[in-house]
Amino acid sequence: MRRKIIRVGSSRGVLLPREVTRAMTWDFGSEIELNMNKEKKELTLSTIKVKIPDEYNTDMMNEIVEILNENADVLGGIDD
Repeated sequence: MRRKIIRVGSSRGVLLPREVTRAMTWDFGSEIELNMNKEKKELTLSTIKVKIPDEYNTDMMNEIVEILNENADVLGGIDD
């Protein structure tokens, strides 16, 4: 996927398509990791891994995700 570098104030930026940010589950304000390999002239963006506290109920969160996925057709585009 090709993108152009744009001016953002006195900085430079690259706009990411909505499909990319949705696939990566990034939204406005999301923090991402930026890794640069100068030798290869490569740049990698990745999601920052977060450690979930031991007392966090992952079973309940998995159930919520399952319900959201089951109803994606109704909920799709709700953030637009």
